[in-house]
Amino acid sequence: MTEVKAKTILTPQNGGALSGHYNFSLNPYAGCAFKCSYCYVPKFPSKHKYDDWGNWVEVKTNAAELIRKERALVFGSKIFFSSATDPYQYLELKYRLSRACLTELLKYSPAKITMHTRSHLILQDLPLLQAFGERLSVGVSITTDSDEIGRIFEPMAPSISRRLALIAALNEAGINVFASIAPLLPHDPEKLVQAIKPHAKKVWIDQMSAIDTNTRKDLLAEYSDFFQADNYDRAVAKLTALLKEAGLVKPRV
Repeated sequence: MTEVKAKTILTPQNGGALSGHYNFSLNPYAGCAFKCSYCYVPKFPSKHKYDDWGNWVEVKTNAAELIRKERALVFGSKIFFSSATDPYQYLELKYRLSRACLTELLKYSPAKITMHTRSHLILQDLPLLQAFGERLSVGVSITTDSDEIGRIFEPMAPSISRRLALIAALNEAGINVFASIAPLLPHDPEKLVQAIKPHAKKVWIDQMSAIDTNTRKDLLAEYSDFFQADNYDRAVAKLTALLKEAGLVKPRV
């Protein structure tokens, strides 16, 4: 872990998956300690080696200060929080940067905030989330129905069971919450749909997008039948069909 002073905190989205949907992404940390083997972030240029992903985090200690400085950009904007880290990884317990950033954002009337996390720690900021009203939604990453598979591919992240409980808690608190199945890992499709259906009204499903920089080639080999292109496409199609039958809406595929 390294403390750094960032030069800016709002990254314009002029290309890529978020372009057209969001004006900016916001990442209070660089790197992520959850160590998800499939993460796409290591494919981007960095001073760190891709296979060292999960072993380093840069803490942008001036993140909230930068929001105040860049507040003119916040008014009426759509912000994805976060695209390249988890804003509620366990370092948040020490630094509370995501809390500080939300506090600042609330002052400057953004049009839309989408939080994205694997962590139950977001519940500690529930009053802040509620203060945004309909402008804020939370995506919770649910990659499989199996805690065992989750531990293998996402060794330092909260369990799948805990994330399902998080979706339920956010829904109960009146937060607009969706399940983010991105990427889809080995799973039981019927069990996965049934686990999500009672608590989320929409699901975003996506495929593995960074095979070339996957940090666990041994897992890709062990589950090679699942990740074989045609088999993987069929698995996504089957789950998508089940989600449609369940009445769950997908923001995009």
